[in-house]
Amino acid sequence: MGVVAVVLLVAAVGAWMGLPRQATPPSSSAAASPTATPSGAPATPTAAPSEGTSSEPSGAASEAAPQPSFGQDSLGFRELSKQVAAIRDLPLRRRVRARVVGPQALADKISDLGFAETDRREAEADERLLVALRLAPADLDLPGLLEELYREQVRGVYVPKEKTFYVGGEADELGPAGRVTAAHEITHALQDQSFDLQRLRRAVEDNDDASLALLALIEGDAVLTGQLWTAAHLDDTAQAQAQLESAGGGSALERAPQYLRNALFFPYLRGAAFVAQLRASGGNDAVDAAFQRPPETTEQILHPEAYSDDEPALDVSVAGRPGDGWTASQTYDFGEFDLVELFAGLGQDTSAEVGAGWGGGQVRSWRRGPDTAVGLALTFDTAADAGEACEALPQWYAEVAGGRVAGDGLLDGDRDLLAYTCDTASVRLGLAPDATTARRLAGIR
Repeated sequence: MGVVAVVLLVAAVGAWMGLPRQATPPSSSAAASPTATPSGAPATPTAAPSEGTSSEPSGAASEAAPQPSFGQDSLGFRELSKQVAAIRDLPLRRRVRARVVGPQALADKISDLGFAETDRREAEADERLLVALRLAPADLDLPGLLEELYREQVRGVYVPKEKTFYVGGEADELGPAGRVTAAHEITHALQDQSFDLQRLRRAVEDNDDASLALLALIEGDAVLTGQLWTAAHLDDTAQAQAQLESAGGGSALERAPQYLRNALFFPYLRGAAFVAQLRASGGNDAVDAAFQRPPETTEQILHPEAYSDDEPALDVSVAGRPGDGWTASQTYDFGEFDLVELFAGLGQDTSAEVGAGWGGGQVRSWRRGPDTAVGLALTFDTAADAGEACEALPQWYAEVAGGRVAGDGLLDGDRDLLAYTCDTASVRLGLAPDATTARRLAGIR
């Protein structure tokens, strides 16, 4: 849903961020297998090494490390680019500028790319929606937390508009973790040169679930290629050093709600698993074909057979309206990733089972002074899937809101009421401060 779209800062600004700090480089055994998935946290997106003269980002001169010309190539980006291109089997069509910068300069670049023009009203609307769905605490500062999270976690970034990647490191030396990050970002540069990442992003910018699925393809490809490069070009000692350099969580990551953490890591972990399936079935040619026909839903990422079968999202929309006095706020797609996260409080098995039946979804929100109202419409693959979700819904509300039965299809919670209705194909719910509004949003007359 659109809340995910907020997390997908990288897609929104047209930049591809590199390996979160807590991500650890793959072991040689995992990296050697094209079907292996990354262990631990996802490797954050890193900027693809650019060939050519590198320079520091604007406003960060004190931190940026002076770069040699590409002809000097003292950090070995030229050879690294050739190695990655050979593993990924994509042509290196042109030089890509690479900039090695200090940690403060890299963090400032992230802020400039994604947070310099934050729309506070949009951010507040997203905060309200996350809080209403119990995906975040009531005191959430969404833009502040996201900026801190990305500044803390990102180790590199490739910016297609600039054809440049930025990687954290020293002026005259790039350690093993920095080289793994560079290999990841070089993969993004190769993707951009062959498939045009900005064009792909624009094609799905109005579909939040499709945007997350595209990001999973892009990052999953880079994670897996980075794993293969690590296995081929770093010895055991260097791999161990890379893991050591990459260790660490961070205060923002620890404070972030589970939903935001999982949205940050989804493209890397689940994307790598998706791309591994493609490689296992058809090698790099299958991955290239996916860039020509990108996955359209997070369902297709979570269930690669749905991608192979070209299974589309089913149309569904929130039909109910809250009534007079309410102002429309947000409208977002609600994908399988969102559905699994919504029911996470019921346990991994239940949330995954309910999510597996997802067919389509939309969420809408309204505001009236301090109050928020939410309508959610979901459609499912089968009647059994819809029934399973319908049974889980009141259990979820009881778990996250202390909901108690207040009538047929109505529960009274800690700060609002939940109304819901189910049929053989769909589940609809309304969350509102009063029963009448909640029932309207659920489509109950």
